[in-house]
Amino acid sequence: MKLKLGSLIAGLTDRGAAHQQVAATVLFADICGSTRLFERYGDVRARQIETRVLDALTAETRAHGGEVIKTIGDEIMSRFPDAESAVRAACEMHQALKDDPELAQLNIAVKIGLHHGPVLVEKNDVFGDAVNVAARMVSLAKADQIITNRETVGYLSTDVARMTRSLGQSQVRGKQEEIEICEVIWHDTTSLTQMATGQHQEELRNLLFARLVLEYRGQKQELTPSAQAFTMGRGERSSLVVDRELVSRSHADIEFRQGKFILVDHSTNGTYLLLENGARYFVRREEFTLHDRGIICLGQAVTNNNPDLIHYQCAHG
Repeated sequence: MKLKLGSLIAGLTDRGAAHQQVAATVLFADICGSTRLFERYGDVRARQIETRVLDALTAETRAHGGEVIKTIGDEIMSRFPDAESAVRAACEMHQALKDDPELAQLNIAVKIGLHHGPVLVEKNDVFGDAVNVAARMVSLAKADQIITNRETVGYLSTDVARMTRSLGQSQVRGKQEEIEICEVIWHDTTSLTQMATGQHQEELRNLLFARLVLEYRGQKQELTPSAQAFTMGRGERSSLVVDRELVSRSHADIEFRQGKFILVDHSTNGTYLLLENGARYFVRREEFTLHDRGIICLGQAVTNNNPDLIHYQCAHG
């Protein structure tokens, strides 16, 4: 059967109309540690928790004028008409999880990445470079972080842009040149407006100028806020190499999240801490927030004659 020329042209026109290029902000939000949820609570309970989180993320997307494009396992992909709406939604997503008693008790967190740029809209999906960059942003994020880039920050109002800080340059797949990565600083507040005034400005300055000084075998290292974790272990590529038998190759990391330095243990033998007030803690496959000053010892208890003690001190400004 031969198609009439008019029908063929109409079909091509309709197909072309189905593809529309628009400027939009693409946001990915990924539940952290979802694999551990299934290991700890079983399939049914873990899926219930994931659903509760995704429902909260969906609600905040819609509340800020966004549209959920798809959910992929433990991840949600949304599209917003502008960068500022996406940033505000991202902040409220984090806050919604902290305000949910059940999720807060389970210590559920998400990481968020977003990027503003041209996207190709086809039916109920979006494609293009902006999607790829947004996916790269979420891959760079840690738990409780919102990661974007300098290009996207340029679309924000002055007040909201002030809530961001540069994390330096990073190579993004598909891009010939490195791009500047930025983090959106969010607090446990009900609005970004409150964050920009008074006490919240002081808290923001503390975030920007936080420092953690480590001293090991007479050598000092100063850690600053960064999206990159500071690694400790027996492996030669560790940021701090501790070559002892009881130390794992990748023993523990120190991450910076929400203005705090957090020790994350991955080891077989655990990490021991002695705080300034005399309190002792043992952390194994868990996290510990570092405050004030104290001693870290990888793989064995803190003793006075141990040459591999890591002394730490937290400071601001």
